[in-house]
Amino acid sequence: MRPSLQAATGIPQKNTSYGDDATALYKAYFFGPFRIIPRNQPINEFAWRRNKARSLLKWFLLNPSRMFSADQLIALFWPGVDRASGLRNLHVTTNYLRHLLEPELLPYQKSKFIRRNKNNFYWFEVDESWWADIFAVDALLASSREAEQRGDTAEVIAHLNKIARYCSLGFLPEDAYDDIFAPYRRQYERIATQVLESLIRLCSQTGMFDEVFSYAHQALLIDPYCELAVAAIVSAYFQQGNVSEASRRLDDFQQLLREDLDLEPGKDILLLKEKFSR
Repeated sequence: MRPSLQAATGIPQKNTSYGDDATALYKAYFFGPFRIIPRNQPINEFAWRRNKARSLLKWFLLNPSRMFSADQLIALFWPGVDRASGLRNLHVTTNYLRHLLEPELLPYQKSKFIRRNKNNFYWFEVDESWWADIFAVDALLASSREAEQRGDTAEVIAHLNKIARYCSLGFLPEDAYDDIFAPYRRQYERIATQVLESLIRLCSQTGMFDEVFSYAHQALLIDPYCELAVAAIVSAYFQQGNVSEASRRLDDFQQLLREDLDLEPGKDILLLKEKFSR
C-alpha cells in the first residue's frame, strides 16, 4: 500500500476507545441524515424543536472531551447576539440537551456527558456507552494501518471498504451549507478520497476488476477530474481485452479536461494514450 492515510491526508488519527455498535447505549450517525438513538429509542424530529441543541450535540461529538469556553460556543452558535443573551441561550440549550439525553436527571443533578467547570468551560464526556460512525471510521483507519504493517492486503481492503461505505452516505448532508461543519466535511471528503484511491490501487494490483470499477466511479463522484480513477478504469478495461472502451474513456476524459478546465491530462493518462496508439 502507498503512504499511510495520515501521511497522505494530513489528518491526525485519534486513538480513543469507545463503545461498539452492538452494545452501546447511545448511537450517533453522522453519515447520512444525523441521527441519535439513545437506549434503542430514536429521538424524533419534534424532540429537536430546539435546532441549536442538535447542532451543539454534533459539535460536542465531533470534539469529544475538548473544552470550549462559553464565549467560543456563543460565537459559533449565536453570532451577533450580546453576551448576556448568548449566555442565556447557551444555558437553556445545554440544559435541554442534558435532559434529552438523560431524562432521569433530577434538578441540579450533574450530567454524565455535558460537563462545565467553574471557569465556564464546557466539554462532552464520551465513554464506552457511546458509539458513533465517525468513531468507527477512526477505529477502521487504525485497524487498516495495523493490517498494512502485517502485510495483510485482504484485511486492509476489508477495513477500507467499510470506511468507503460510511463515507458514500455523505457527511451531515442536511448541513451542507453550514460553515460551522465545513472543516469536518472537508476532512471526511479527504479521508474518502484517500481511502478510495488506496482501494483502487490495491484492487488493481490483485486483479479485482469489478471492485476497481466500483471504487473508481465513487472517486469520480467526489472529484470528476481524478486521473488515478480514470487511469484505473482504462487499465482494467485494457486488461480485460476491451481496448475500444478503454480508448473511448481516455478520449472522453481528455475532452472533459479541455472543455471544463482548459487543461491536458497528466503524464499517466498520456502514457496510456500513447500505449493504445501503437
